[in-house]
Amino acid sequence: MREAVPSEFEADLQKMAAYQAEFARYNRRRKAVFRRLFQCYHRLEVSGLENIPDGAALIAANHGGSLDLDILALSDFCHPHRPIHVLITVNWHYLNSAWGRYWVGGGIPLWTRGGIRYEYLDPYLQAGGSQFPGLAAIFPEGNSGTFQQRHLLRTFYSGVVRIALRYQVPIVPAATVGFQKACPIFLEIERDHAPSDPVIASLIPFPCKLKVEFGPAFRLEKYYGRSLTRAEENWIANQIVRPRVAEVLARHARTVLADAKVEMKGPA
Repeated sequence: MREAVPSEFEADLQKMAAYQAEFARYNRRRKAVFRRLFQCYHRLEVSGLENIPDGAALIAANHGGSLDLDILALSDFCHPHRPIHVLITVNWHYLNSAWGRYWVGGGIPLWTRGGIRYEYLDPYLQAGGSQFPGLAAIFPEGNSGTFQQRHLLRTFYSGVVRIALRYQVPIVPAATVGFQKACPIFLEIERDHAPSDPVIASLIPFPCKLKVEFGPAFRLEKYYGRSLTRAEENWIANQIVRPRVAEVLARHARTVLADAKVEMKGPA
């Protein structure tokens, strides 16, 4: 009898488990190095932890700078005892990338085409999941942006809304501050349905102070159980979620909402 071929998801689970086992010692050392970097070199300051619920939640943060320092800070050094699992585009996730394996070392794979693959999120956000109640984080802008655009909070994509509504979890708006100054990107190539590629960027971080602040959590209860169009999801992302993130970010730096680049329509 022919053996059953594992699905792509099952194969990925096997790869992820193998990575975590093989790189366990390496990642402990990597985290120790980055902990010193954030403590001594960047003087990382974290505030608003009281706003993170005890249960499952989705953190929505602005994204900025090269070297993914904001991902590293959120993942391992913001919460004293709960890991935050950042959604990372699959091309840069440790499943497929040396950058993900040796530099980031964690995260939930995110496909930017074909819709969100919820089976990868279920363990953290769905009741009964192996890591429930977990904390997941998403950068709704999708891209880091250049240093010249550091004051812009770009258009939010609808994934943050879909996830929050599917799992009916609160959204925690978060501001990552100083990362664009620590690792500026001066030129990038924009990609469709994929993060931009930095062309000219700092490869060595500057000793800038970094801050992460978590704002008050909120729910999209008004839209639970409703069937929404993509334009309506975009409206919620940019008219409800993005202003909450901007409010937290504006406490630390001048913040301007960029013109939306997606079709939007308010739900009836």
